[in-house]
Amino acid sequence: MGDPRGGQARLLRLTRGELPAATAALAEAFADYPLLVHAVPDPERRKPLARAFSAAALGYALRWGEAYASSPAMEGIAAWVPSPHFPLTAGKTLRAVPLAVLVTLGRNGGGRMRGAAAYLDALHRELAPADHLFLFVLGVRPEFRGRGHASRLLRPVLARLDREGRPCYVDTVNGDAVAMYEHFGFRVLAESRIPGTDLTAWALVRQPAPPGGGRSPGGA
Repeated sequence: MGDPRGGQARLLRLTRGELPAATAALAEAFADYPLLVHAVPDPERRKPLARAFSAAALGYALRWGEAYASSPAMEGIAAWVPSPHFPLTAGKTLRAVPLAVLVTLGRNGGGRMRGAAAYLDALHRELAPADHLFLFVLGVRPEFRGRGHASRLLRPVLARLDREGRPCYVDTVNGDAVAMYEHFGFRVLAESRIPGTDLTAWALVRQPAPPGGGRSPGGA
């Protein structure tokens, strides 16, 4: 993997050594994510789900992709997975994520996310370009939102993708995030209700800027 760090955006590329702290930070960021709220409405009971979900996502990304914190303070976390490692298979997941984490995920509401996750995976298979980088998770801790940490996490990797000529795909069930992604050049491919839930799913793709095209990674 290339290193996106450069210029003003000095990201911390995560390793296994940072996994506990990064998991805690991402769990805070995802505590109010609509998919997790759907699975476990009670905020206190949702905390173990958020921790297990975050540990599983980061474990998979560290094994098969790349993950970054906005700084050593871990205000925000982003993880990316290249398309050859999607969809998540049982074999790859077990090689990347401790079984205890997966058991904890299942026991704390992960099963109630399965249908929605399968729907998002189906959208991904249908709509994403053949060769792309998948923005697997992006989260900023509540007390640091609105301070540019999401931008700090996105810009360097999107700039690298422009240089490589590769598209990026992301999905979300957080309507508040759609405008932010559009600001960074993503285009909505589909907006649909996830069957059996009150959740809306958005699938978005960002094509690389053409050489000399003048589009910055932070502008549509």
